[in-house]
Amino acid sequence: MIDDHLVTRTGVRSLAWIISGIVPLGSSYFCYMLAYKESPVNTLISQIPFMLQLLQANASSVLSALDNSSSNSLHQYFLVNSIPVINNLSPGSPSSTSTAVAAATATSFFSVEPPVTILSPVLSMFVSLVRSFKSRGYNNMEVIPGFRFLVALEPLKQHLDPVLRFLSSYQTLAWTLTVLHLWLAAELVFFILFWKKLARLQSVDRIVKGVGSKAKRKELFQRCLETVEEGDGFKRWIEVWFDTGRTKQLARFEDIGRENMIQWLAWAFWAAPVEEVVELPFAIAELNQMLDTIEEDKKVKFTEGFNSNVECIRLCLDPVVASHRPLVYYGFVWLASFAAGLLLRILGFTRYENTTHQIQLSDKSLPDIKSAQSTHTPPDIAYWYKPCVDPAIKTPLVFVHGIGLGLVPYIHLIVAMTSISRPLILIELPYVASCLVQTDCMTPDETYFAIERILKTHKHPKATFMGHSFGTMICAAVCRASPATSPNSIVDGLILADPICFLTHHSLARNFAYRAPATATQLVIDLFAAREIGTSWYIMRRFCWNQCMFPIAWTRRHQEPLPLQGNLSPVLPQKTRVFLSRNDTLLDMTKVAAYLRTQVGLEGKDDEDQLVMMEGMDHAQFLLRAKWFSKILKAAREC
Repeated sequence: MIDDHLVTRTGVRSLAWIISGIVPLGSSYFCYMLAYKESPVNTLISQIPFMLQLLQANASSVLSALDNSSSNSLHQYFLVNSIPVINNLSPGSPSSTSTAVAAATATSFFSVEPPVTILSPVLSMFVSLVRSFKSRGYNNMEVIPGFRFLVALEPLKQHLDPVLRFLSSYQTLAWTLTVLHLWLAAELVFFILFWKKLARLQSVDRIVKGVGSKAKRKELFQRCLETVEEGDGFKRWIEVWFDTGRTKQLARFEDIGRENMIQWLAWAFWAAPVEEVVELPFAIAELNQMLDTIEEDKKVKFTEGFNSNVECIRLCLDPVVASHRPLVYYGFVWLASFAAGLLLRILGFTRYENTTHQIQLSDKSLPDIKSAQSTHTPPDIAYWYKPCVDPAIKTPLVFVHGIGLGLVPYIHLIVAMTSISRPLILIELPYVASCLVQTDCMTPDETYFAIERILKTHKHPKATFMGHSFGTMICAAVCRASPATSPNSIVDGLILADPICFLTHHSLARNFAYRAPATATQLVIDLFAAREIGTSWYIMRRFCWNQCMFPIAWTRRHQEPLPLQGNLSPVLPQKTRVFLSRNDTLLDMTKVAAYLRTQVGLEGKDDEDQLVMMEGMDHAQFLLRAKWFSKILKAAREC
């Protein structure tokens, strides 16, 4: 059974029902209207004469004629009360010729017999529009917006008549209604399957593992503490991870007990319920030591005991929450992906289904990935590759998309990137791309080995990595596994837009997976990303918050090592560009910028520096702003 809190919000659920139920029924009604009344398009074309006369008529007399409900009397009224089209035009005026033609055309319309059913739905709407024009003082037909376009439609009638007759034929309507009813039936079946699938996805498969060793846990714990303020700052930070009775309201720090914190730390560092963690050797001592360190360093004090009214956020253990999307939504997604793929092929890209098509089984990277996946065998990744015209250019640009619709939202960026004269590699992540068929997925670390094989296949020793949003987590995995200071590093440059790989332990989980949308951008993220069933499953069952990084800038590569410094703190390449959206709704980018400047060492004085703040931008809005779009494209050319 699915608990009440798994049922999605009423507004989203109602929207889904409108699309999957009422729209097909409305379409059926529209087809019945075509069959048994008249085509709205045919009405619009055939009744243009009446409409033109109506525009010239006296509004009060028209209303009187309409009230008589007589088609013939109304038509006779217009024959008697027609007003010439040409008004107040001198013979030599520039528009006199064109207006005369329009007048002659309109006059010829008057000879057309009106349809039997004058007050059709289309015509009724047109009469309402005329009333609105008359009330606003539009007495001259020429000054009414769209008049000349209305006149221009009449010659098209003879060409549209065969098409309209075909569309209005019994056989065509029968087939149309059959298809619509099959679609409605498919939507209803799909709706039932959605809830059955959502119930099945509630199982906790425990694929996500915690931090591997005690040394790595200490490093992650230390890096996180360094980015959290003391006192009230820490209280605000920890409150984000706790709810009061699943009411979506933040719990107060005073309500969070010491045992509540132990429950949260057990998930954060072991990815397991506290009941399992306490059975591990020395785990209780390590948990208590973490709490003592927090209280001492951050100058706070937790209340003793466990507050049952407070629940913590635990991504891999909490229920999967998703909202229904109609089957036609996935159909549009497929069509958009197909069109994007067709365009990529036209641009010279070739799609590869996996990364092992030219790699022998003896390749040294394969045992590495096999050792990294002891409990499951993830599928390989697909990618697109476009070689450079100049074979001397060996450094490709590897692009990793974010959550949503895969490569589709970035297609204009990809088209622009084809002009920068370098090889291009586009990584596909179908499990966060609203695909109807759910697929298993690689962890970010496993994806690194796949990317390494891609570069080796196409004989590229290094690459510039560019990621947006979720794609920056993949880039972070590459930087951790192959830091810039390593002699065998595959990272030559790095471009991160709207990164979530920095300070991931702050508000990202709540703002993406647990927050009720309050703005238009948040609603878009909720509808097209967070609540899609495949994406929600990935976030709640596969996302590893500890796959972030706490890097070191290239200029600080020779500084004294950080306490407990390990692979979570790789050195970034010299050619690094980070673009932050000031109004990002997922992370506080002002705080991220301060962290990157002070603790990481990135410079950000102007647009040519490593750190750029995109003022006034929300998450992913740079894709719609030419100014920032061009700056990111410039970075892709230079890095």
